[in-house]
Amino acid sequence: MNRLYVICTLIGLLVFNICFCQQISENSGYLDVKNGKLYYEVKGQGDETIVLIHDGLVHGDVWENQFLTFAENFRVVRYDRRGYGRSKKPEETYSNAEDLRAVFEYLDIDKATVIGMSAGGGLAIDFTLKYPEKIATLIVVGAVVSGFGYSNHMLSRGGRLAAEDYANQEKLLEYFIKEDPYEMAPKNKETRERLWEIMKDNIHNIDFSKNRLAKQPERPAIEVLDEVQVPTLIIVGEYDIPDVFVHAGAIESGIQYSKKVIINNAGHLVPYEQPKIFNRHVLKFLNSADFFWTLNTQSVAKAAEMFERIRIEDKNWIPFDETQMNMLGYQCLQSGKINEAIDLFKLNVLAYPKSANVYDSLGEAYFINEEKELAIKNYKKSLELNAENTNAIEMLKQLKK
Repeated sequence: MNRLYVICTLIGLLVFNICFCQQISENSGYLDVKNGKLYYEVKGQGDETIVLIHDGLVHGDVWENQFLTFAENFRVVRYDRRGYGRSKKPEETYSNAEDLRAVFEYLDIDKATVIGMSAGGGLAIDFTLKYPEKIATLIVVGAVVSGFGYSNHMLSRGGRLAAEDYANQEKLLEYFIKEDPYEMAPKNKETRERLWEIMKDNIHNIDFSKNRLAKQPERPAIEVLDEVQVPTLIIVGEYDIPDVFVHAGAIESGIQYSKKVIINNAGHLVPYEQPKIFNRHVLKFLNSADFFWTLNTQSVAKAAEMFERIRIEDKNWIPFDETQMNMLGYQCLQSGKINEAIDLFKLNVLAYPKSANVYDSLGEAYFINEEKELAIKNYKKSLELNAENTNAIEMLKQLKK
């Protein structure tokens, strides 16, 4: 009996070890790309997939918090781009976009939410333009846009780096992690220390010579951003370098109905510095993605129908911020799309009925559309909620003449 028990136990342990090893191999490994191999990791069993693309300094480990957190509800993929982390340095020309497509094909990803940081965000945009059918939702963090260029301030980090400093990898790595005021917020000293532990054994990440072998996109994204039709979230850290804010503004202006969020006490590496806040913004945005997809690809009227239909079942469902919808409404006004602006402002009234500002904006749209009585009605409502709204007071005087 004892011998049988021991044998069964040993067999059980052997089966467990085999299964465990298979699970590891299924969730991490290397995939072949043209003239190279990429290291990847997969976690989670959700019906929807999230693909994480790292920046130009830290490899896939920078996403550790998101990789674990998002895997609770999604299938999450991260990989090291060529020359980063565990992926081999390229020796011939290559395409980052085609490498990403290979990740999709190898892991059997039909469509995914893609989250890209910095240069990875630029890659995410280029990939979306080239393979739009692969993207469900686009999220870019401190992203740069191909074809837009950089200032001398960006290239010299505000005069802190000279051209020859880029040839000294050890010095450059220490600068970016321990000194640079833009890479991470000044107060985030513990974050810098943790990142140093990751990066001190991956100094090859800082060898930017690999970028010379990367093929540029066939079409610079800055010229065709209006072709991006998926819900898009733009995230920037409060302390990021000014060029990144300029690029973020270009992305926001170019992609209709995109949303921009600035996260405090973070520099360039927002997901690493402020993971809880970052994750909250991402998950909230993904929950509202269907609404914005309808808004982007169909019409304001269709999005309004969706909003009213879902609100019947869930009165607390609001897929947008008041300020965000207000801004979208004014973008339509500036483009001469007055009726669309009115519909957007109406949605804001439904979502935020206790805000004086939403009625003020709707009143302005009706005024521009020469609907005097409706303009008066909404300006009066705005005043009821905020008796000090000087704009409403002045507009009512004008309308009653």
